[in-house]
Amino acid sequence: MAQTELKPLLENEKQFKEYVTKVINDYIPVLLLQRYTFEIRKGKLNKKCLFECSLCYPYLNACIFYSESTFKDWEKGIDLTSHIVHEMCHIVTDPLYSKATHRYVTKNEIEEERELLTDHICNIILKTYKENLG
Repeated sequence: MAQTELKPLLENEKQFKEYVTKVINDYIPVLLLQRYTFEIRKGKLNKKCLFECSLCYPYLNACIFYSESTFKDWEKGIDLTSHIVHEMCHIVTDPLYSKATHRYVTKNEIEEERELLTDHICNIILKTYKENLG
């Protein structure tokens, strides 16, 4: 890739990270996550997801990973707020998930329940937040 092609790409990625950071900062008080620090990085383990959230217990640090397809969706003008907030909700649900996976249940059962709980919380927050803005 030529240097002239690389500069706009890097500028767009910077703007994308600023967009994600703004969404995170908007929802930190809603989720009561003021004690956490957030980092945004490119690259994820699960190829099916747009974003992934990684936590390192007992520390209050979260890293939100995004994929190339997520970045391209944003460039097309797709609003990714619900996906970002969903990842933030994992910070709330992961302590339960961590404990539950140390008991006799299948990992698939726990993962499915975790995603349902996270999405439910996400939808409540999005609905409440939008109503308060309107």
